[in-house]
Amino acid sequence: MGIALQLKSGPLAGQIVTIRMGQSFVIGRTPDRAQFAVPHDKEMSGAHFAVECDEKGCRLRDLKSSNGTFLNGARAKEAALANGDEIKSGQTIFVVRIAPDNPLPGISASPQATAQPQATTRREMPSAPPPQIRPPVAPIPNPALQERPSKLPSAPPMPQPTLVAPSPSQPSELPALAIGGWAFHTIPDGWKIQEGLGIQQIVKDAFPATIGVMEEPLGLGLTLQHYVDAHTKMFREYLHEPKIDVSSSPAIRSSDETVALEIRYSLKDGPPIYYRRVYTRCGPIIGVLTLTTLEKDFQSVRPVYDSVVSGIAFTGKS
Repeated sequence: MGIALQLKSGPLAGQIVTIRMGQSFVIGRTPDRAQFAVPHDKEMSGAHFAVECDEKGCRLRDLKSSNGTFLNGARAKEAALANGDEIKSGQTIFVVRIAPDNPLPGISASPQATAQPQATTRREMPSAPPPQIRPPVAPIPNPALQERPSKLPSAPPMPQPTLVAPSPSQPSELPALAIGGWAFHTIPDGWKIQEGLGIQQIVKDAFPATIGVMEEPLGLGLTLQHYVDAHTKMFREYLHEPKIDVSSSPAIRSSDETVALEIRYSLKDGPPIYYRRVYTRCGPIIGVLTLTTLEKDFQSVRPVYDSVVSGIAFTGKS
């Protein structure tokens, strides 16, 4: 069981918070008290609420916030979470997406937030892996890859991964930020570290660009291309009219092969969003590096992104 929260309202709308199994994740207004901060929301407490996930499910817990935490419109101190629930803290709304016990390979982008408020009783979403592919439970599952019948046309064949020769030498200096097998050797000016997630652009009352990373074991019998194809299929099913293009693959230090995608889509009544996702494999471990920004800001963010990627390494230590 795993969970992702997508911000549905405010300047951070479209941002994704992925919560690991066994983790208690705090959301609030101040970065020094919350693992994910929404500093522009003055009605949110410094540490407003926590979400906890274990093998029994995912739960919401209010952290004695001043204005309360609301689940589907009702004030809640502690409650079980179900797929499609809406959490409101201050003026910020999060949509809950929960992965089943046997999802396809994980994904760090959640579906478009269009769910309507529902009862707080536990609901189950049907899921089933595709024929001939049944990977084990991923340590960082994500609901965007729940198997659902799709009414959209299937994705076109994607090109095979680009093999990348391992770098003969590794940087001797310690990384500025390490997340699992990912090592950031460059943190650009005007960006801040989000522990366990990546880095985020420092802006005021605007949509901040983020560069996030995740990793997980590749399922038995699967290839990097299987993983990318599964993500592509779910992007087409869950995102609103996405435009998906194959991009040139950067050389990720220490990795064996990489594939890169560019995804553009629009939030409901919102601006176009741009994802650039780099999928890389190091042995049996898959790493995903994601740039998220507004499409209109991509050209200005691109030089910073390129500098970060040129100084990043993935050793697959999951």
